[in-house]
Amino acid sequence: MITEHRISVGGVETSYCESGAGESIVFLHGAGFGAEGKSSFVRQLNGLSDQFRVIAVDQRHFGRTDYPADGKYINRLGRVDHVIGFIEELGLRQITLVGNSEGAFVAARVAIVRPYLVSKLVLLTANSVSPAFGDDRDEAWAQACRQAYDYSGPMPSEEEYLAAWRKSTRAYDQDVEDAKREAYRRAASRGQWEIFQNLPEEETNLRLYVLLQQECIFPYLDRLQAQTLIIWSKNDPTVTPEQGLNLAKLIRNSDFHLLNDAGHAIHIDQSEAVNRLIRQWHR
Repeated sequence: MITEHRISVGGVETSYCESGAGESIVFLHGAGFGAEGKSSFVRQLNGLSDQFRVIAVDQRHFGRTDYPADGKYINRLGRVDHVIGFIEELGLRQITLVGNSEGAFVAARVAIVRPYLVSKLVLLTANSVSPAFGDDRDEAWAQACRQAYDYSGPMPSEEEYLAAWRKSTRAYDQDVEDAKREAYRRAASRGQWEIFQNLPEEETNLRLYVLLQQECIFPYLDRLQAQTLIIWSKNDPTVTPEQGLNLAKLIRNSDFHLLNDAGHAIHIDQSEAVNRLIRQWHR
């Protein structure tokens, strides 16, 4: 059974969902309109709770967690301290930390700067943490990102939002739809679309965007203490399989798995395979 909770993390009212008992796994969602813990990881909250304590937190200006008072966007590096505070507030140590998309950047950075908090790290399909090619090959995934994260127009209706999700996923069912509807309504009522319409240039210019992982992730990967499991999609146009493999080559203590028939939300599209890999990794 999924339960919802709120705690204060450094004065920030923070929302999270959890289910199950046992070894703790904390899941970090990506960015984008409507992103939040439950809607991103409902199939892990339900699918892993027989063995683990599964926790999905809403990061800053997502879900029910406090938005910044000035309404400005907090980038993925700016979310790191909040996640660290959340883990410490729950009294957790040596957890498994899982991140998808921009959540993978946050998870990796937490493991780098607070190694005593993270014993196992799982990175799910993420251009926010993977190496760019540095040549003409970057244009294809950059163009796919510009299309996927285009906030220049009016906010979509709830049905338009859900239709886009159905089109982009391989495994859209009632559990996901219910969670996505809740997430849409929350994001719409809290003015999240307007936040994304006013992103700073370093978030919209992909050549600038990749600088953050070059500065804050790559120089430290050879010292990463956490065992790292990388699960990558073969079919996500915003980040190629080769980028995932190149990331795995940078992490000495890592395993790499490439799953077919999965888009950016690999943990939804191939939830059974992702959950199985996480279970096997804890044996």
